[in-house]
Amino acid sequence: MNKIQKKGAMVLGALCLAGAAQGANHQMWLKQTIEGSPVKEGDWKGLQVKVEQEEKFNEKRFIDSETLVMLGWKMNPYLSVYLGDRWVYERSGGKGKLRAEQRPTFDLCLAAPEFATLKLDFRSRFEYRDKHAGDAYMRYRERIRLRTSWSVTDFKISPFASEEAFFSDKTHTDKADFFDRSRAQIGLSFKPVPSCKDLSCNLYYMVQHDMSNHSSNWTPTNVCGLELTWKF
Repeated sequence: MNKIQKKGAMVLGALCLAGAAQGANHQMWLKQTIEGSPVKEGDWKGLQVKVEQEEKFNEKRFIDSETLVMLGWKMNPYLSVYLGDRWVYERSGGKGKLRAEQRPTFDLCLAAPEFATLKLDFRSRFEYRDKHAGDAYMRYRERIRLRTSWSVTDFKISPFASEEAFFSDKTHTDKADFFDRSRAQIGLSFKPVPSCKDLSCNLYYMVQHDMSNHSSNWTPTNVCGLELTWKF
């Protein structure tokens, strides 16, 4: 690893771990994704399809299941848009019965040209939330992610880091455009089977901080996650 790579690794770690306190809650998240372009040639080659399935567990039980289906269009190497729907079954506060929620979703994805082996991308996500026994509202999510083109060993191990901010637009309360969640994440991407180029994994650690409508204190949650992605 050269000097630039060593400095980059230090920056990646600092982006996510600085200020990340130990949380009282610990969770495990598992995600499976299938994504790609069903049309390789012609006018429709920009069409993109993505299906995600995620399961979440706390220290005691299964707490959340989320299925996201999206259709997108890759306008050029640096700009893509997606429209989809997410089906959620979640225990409120990790307790009680699973409650169903449907979230129509729109994504705007921007990618910067690679610079000095570093890849920077941005995602703006708009979600319409209609939770059980509550008023519907919009939620906005802004994520910045830093990846690299490093490729260590045949498993193509490469680090990444991201930071995401959540804003809830609850116009029926005094909490319009309320900044109520952040996610700081650091991890490694790799090929679990080097001979299978279309299969990749992300192994990460994340600290999520939440603020409720009734409190001015941030509540941290430690998350260890594994994501498995198949691209076609």
